[in-house]
Amino acid sequence: MTNKTMIAKAVKVALYSGLAASLSVGAPAFAADDSEEGEKIVVTGSRIKRTDIEGATPVISITAEDMENAGRLTVADALRNATFNSFGSFNEQSGSSAQSQATISLLGAGANRTLVLLDGKRIPGSPTLGGTAVNLNTIPMAMVERIDVMKDAGSAVYGSDAIAGVINIITKKNFDGVNISAGIGRPNKEGADSEEFSIVAGASSDRGNITVAFDHQVVDAVFDKDRPYTAAALNDDNGDGTIQAYFETQGVSFYGATVYNPDTGLYQASPLCDSLTASVPGFVGVLGGDAVFGPGGHEICGYAYANISANKASINRNSVFVNGEYNVNDNLDFFTRMMFVHNRSFGRYAPPAAAFPFIPVGNPNNPSTQDTYGYFRWYQLGPRDNNVDDYAQDYLAGFRGTFGETAEWEVAYHYNQADFKSVGNTYLSFSGLYTNLYLNEPFDSEAGLGALGATTLQEDRNTMHQITAGVGFEAGELSGGPIAFYVGGELIEQRYQSLVDKQSEAGWVGGSAGNSSGRSRDIRAYYAEAAFPFMDNLEVNLAVRYDDYSDFGTETSPKVSVRYQPIDDLVIRASWGEGFRAPTLAELSAADAFSAESAIDYFNCFNNIGSTAADCPTQQFDTTVQSNANLGAETSDFINFGIVYNIMDNLTVRFDYADVSIDGAIGYVSVQDLVYMDLLGIDSPAGTVLCRALQGTEQLDTTGLCATSGSNGSSQGTGAIRDAFTNSLNGSALEIRNVDLELDYSLETSFGMWNFNWITSRILDFKNDVVFSGPLQDTVGFAGLPETRSQFTTVWSNEGHAVAWNMDYIASTAGAEDVEVLPNSVRLIPTGSTDSLLIHNLSYTYNSGDYGRYTIGARNVTDEGLPNTDGNAPVFDTNLYTPAHLGRTVYLNVSFDL
Repeated sequence: MTNKTMIAKAVKVALYSGLAASLSVGAPAFAADDSEEGEKIVVTGSRIKRTDIEGATPVISITAEDMENAGRLTVADALRNATFNSFGSFNEQSGSSAQSQATISLLGAGANRTLVLLDGKRIPGSPTLGGTAVNLNTIPMAMVERIDVMKDAGSAVYGSDAIAGVINIITKKNFDGVNISAGIGRPNKEGADSEEFSIVAGASSDRGNITVAFDHQVVDAVFDKDRPYTAAALNDDNGDGTIQAYFETQGVSFYGATVYNPDTGLYQASPLCDSLTASVPGFVGVLGGDAVFGPGGHEICGYAYANISANKASINRNSVFVNGEYNVNDNLDFFTRMMFVHNRSFGRYAPPAAAFPFIPVGNPNNPSTQDTYGYFRWYQLGPRDNNVDDYAQDYLAGFRGTFGETAEWEVAYHYNQADFKSVGNTYLSFSGLYTNLYLNEPFDSEAGLGALGATTLQEDRNTMHQITAGVGFEAGELSGGPIAFYVGGELIEQRYQSLVDKQSEAGWVGGSAGNSSGRSRDIRAYYAEAAFPFMDNLEVNLAVRYDDYSDFGTETSPKVSVRYQPIDDLVIRASWGEGFRAPTLAELSAADAFSAESAIDYFNCFNNIGSTAADCPTQQFDTTVQSNANLGAETSDFINFGIVYNIMDNLTVRFDYADVSIDGAIGYVSVQDLVYMDLLGIDSPAGTVLCRALQGTEQLDTTGLCATSGSNGSSQGTGAIRDAFTNSLNGSALEIRNVDLELDYSLETSFGMWNFNWITSRILDFKNDVVFSGPLQDTVGFAGLPETRSQFTTVWSNEGHAVAWNMDYIASTAGAEDVEVLPNSVRLIPTGSTDSLLIHNLSYTYNSGDYGRYTIGARNVTDEGLPNTDGNAPVFDTNLYTPAHLGRTVYLNVSFDL
């Protein structure tokens, strides 16, 4: 059997499975579905044209039809539900400054280590995310032909960020005619209703082609109150007559009406707490405050923020896309691509939670004989609504041509601009608060509300100018054929800018913080590839890339890969490569940003409350995130080994092993890291600190801020955390080992075609530092880090009818972690168990030809809920378990070709 015969067999399998719906992966193929047999094309992971798609680098393809049949509404939906998104990834979340964003994290290495390309060209990171990751919600579904996923080192070809792999989104080209598509989705639970509409039109001739697409998608928000596991709850679990905040509550904050009484040295509920509870929705009365302030009889006046806030933000996206090519002459083509996307998102927070920094004697909230301070919910202003607008513009134009017998060249200019605008309504103005106090103006009067409220504004922008030039040619010949080369270079200019309203810059807005900032840099890159066919069945590929950054230095990334085909139906491949990730402009220069970071304060829990790790609650802490101008690049090594075996014409097996290690990783020093450092009694890194209350009668100063905020050193006290200051540093490490197994089987019968696809991804090791820059610990199988993800898809099709059944499986994990304090580090000990999750997706499609294509289906057919931990409360992790959070979603899609 010839190599072309093997290709033809694989194309046959791919065609049989064209209706496959998983559809997290497409059917295996040894050649591109849209290429002629033997035609050379560019494959993701290399710039050298070749006939063998099943090369030395593992690439999985997901087609647009795959995604539609699986009911994947967006590019983000398709990627987040795939097995290679090992531990899940960020998606639209209200309550976050990145509420409109969605990302992908290959092998669980992080979204910042997964490079995303559009037709082989880099997409800059979202300014909202500081340029660390691409927002998948700015990629319109209507323009997607397929998505290629490469889990291998990519820096030798593409440069920075391709540490864990590459996502290459291939757009539609050579489209003839007009397609109109519309759809709706309705979950059986409140929220997340969806609608979509698209038009794709195109024309082509022997001189060129043009494709134009318009895409519109809407997904509603989900509110905390509409799910039992996120709605506010209070229970006296131990029956002692006192409900302890955080230990026995859910979705309740001490930022209600809680004041410090200097006469007693204790925190207590405001004297107005009972009347607020009776008259103002959200207030839940007097609760125990020991989890917040330490033992001793503290109280709080609680506020149930979860009865107002949303947890999943809404999406409203409109996009226009144009792809075109014109044949100037036999040796010269002009190509262009244009894209404009507007993505609007809505998120809701509870009314502002902020300190009441000065409560004078005689104020009805002050129970003492001295001036004091407190922690209040400024309910008079109403909920905080965040309206976010993302704008993405992408323009590409270039020429490609041929000369000589084998040489092909290309030059292109690429411009990308990503804008983010966030408007926050009804935040707290501290200057207005002081004005009201000075004038004795009631907070809820018209004048008082006018002074008290503030509107925040943040505008971020990332721009990139990129010029690329390269030439591919053949020179010399070996036993297996001509030696292929590709050499090229890039010039890139990047600019990042973040603008914040003046009141937030000055620190006069409660629940918000930040300063304006900006930075730019230039990058020069040179790269080369060579493919040496030493024999008909043995090819060795070499690649190297040199990147020169104007702000931090240079990086050289080599790669070696081998493809060996000992028999016609078997391919053995292996590769080794080095990679790097450059610090983003935001990581180097971004202004301080405010967040409410979640962590478990074991230090306060162990030392002041006397609880065990299992009883320590997760809390949110006011956190200021700072940049670090001294960051350098992180570097990596990636080893890959794989086998592809066509057992029969209709049965293919793939096996791939990956081993990636990252050194000098840019690690975020989290609040949890700082808690562990307090447990160990070691100083926190420079630029980071926890601000703790002092125990006894002495407390923090009345502003509630750490006296030496932003400096390194031990926490300022030994009590509960009041504020945290964090940043990112080089010094972390990460080691991952992974195996993938895929089987694809097709069966033609008298009553239709059957296709079965099964793919399983298993993380063997996931070693990371529990404490920043500390010893590595393997945490695979811990809470939120499943060892295995698997998908099985069955597709039946016959004479215009097709049924697709897709199963998504996520393995069980530990339920929580205990903490063991070692002499120089902290070790996590998994405890309990979180159930596995199996989601069923089912769809039926009828293609009536001229009268349209109709699909009706359901995602999460059996309405599986979030997995339980130890048979108790569900695990609220929408990054990993998104379908279970949304419930059963029935959808209908109609498509017409004109």
